[in-house]
Amino acid sequence: MDLTLYADASWQSPWVFHVMVALEELGLKYKVEARKLPLSVDERHRLQEHGVLGKVPCLAHGDFWVTESSAITEYLAEAFAPPAYPRLMPTDPTQRARARQVMSWLRTSLMALREDRPTTTVFQRPTNKPLSEKGRQEAAELIRVAEQLIAPEKTSLFDDWCIADTDLALALMRLMANSDTSLSRRLIDYCLAQWGRKSVRRYLAYIPTTP
Repeated sequence: MDLTLYADASWQSPWVFHVMVALEELGLKYKVEARKLPLSVDERHRLQEHGVLGKVPCLAHGDFWVTESSAITEYLAEAFAPPAYPRLMPTDPTQRARARQVMSWLRTSLMALREDRPTTTVFQRPTNKPLSEKGRQEAAELIRVAEQLIAPEKTSLFDDWCIADTDLALALMRLMANSDTSLSRRLIDYCLAQWGRKSVRRYLAYIPTTP
């Protein structure tokens, strides 16, 4: 395949998480090149030279390099398409649009919640620090959106899993992993189902343990 994923060596990036889950779900063979952040000047220039933006995650597929997690998985979904490979995005165009809407929203919103509940509190050690007022408002909005989109007794956004489930589950885990009591049983079951996927477990195995 000649696929290489350039990743954050701390394994705390939600966007590296997103891309690695996609690669695992597709069953692709790939190499991982973990880089400490901030990137060295030379490493940043190398990524800029090949992938335009000097940042991680960056996927190299032969001579083609691309950054931005959603762009990477859109590329993977087309380069390794069904029926030869599993599906990353829904078949139905309305569902595909909804998945893209969710992924875009999670990348551009909930900043206070992300600050109050960084991925370190999900992937490593929870916090007992109370949410800020803005963080509480954003948590409530996240729950409202998830409750609206996830049907009762469903453990994915649609009939079949898609990569947007990975992003939404991680957002909800910012609450669940920190013992937030506002999540319904439905959302807890959704998170547990996503966290139990082999692709997610593969990513979690990379994360350094804390004392």
